[in-house]
Amino acid sequence: MISPIVLVLLSAASVNTPMAPGVAAFVKDHHLTRYSVALVDLNGDNRPEAVVYAMSTSAGGQQSDLCGSGGCNLYVLSLTPAGYRQVSDIPITRAPIRVLPTTTHRWRDLGVTVAGGGIIKGYEARLRFDGRSYPTNPTVSPALRLKTTVGKVLIANDPSLP
Repeated sequence: MISPIVLVLLSAASVNTPMAPGVAAFVKDHHLTRYSVALVDLNGDNRPEAVVYAMSTSAGGQQSDLCGSGGCNLYVLSLTPAGYRQVSDIPITRAPIRVLPTTTHRWRDLGVTVAGGGIIKGYEARLRFDGRSYPTNPTVSPALRLKTTVGKVLIANDPSLP
């Protein structure tokens, strides 16, 4: 049985919110300056994974150097006592990011918005865990186009994105 969803939202702007050590290590290792984080149990082990929507790094200054016309980078991390293990790097996603009620290989499916980059009408894609990671490109198979919007929003729209 999948445990209930527990969400903790963090962002670079909320510096007073304590960050899980694994998330802090990931942010430092990747030099992130603009990002949003949601902690949610994706695999039913009663421990949260981190979903990180990364927009910019210190190298990009005030620019969204991790974002293009198709969106920004989304990372899924498994938090460990020693820090983190990167489960997925999905480079072209747009918020909102959702956790879906369905599971694949005992991991919750994710919903990401696909728009821009030549896509005329945006849509939400379902990303299914393949036993090792989530798909790296939500615009092609094995990602599936969702007909209806479902699930719990982990990371909402960021109006400051291009």
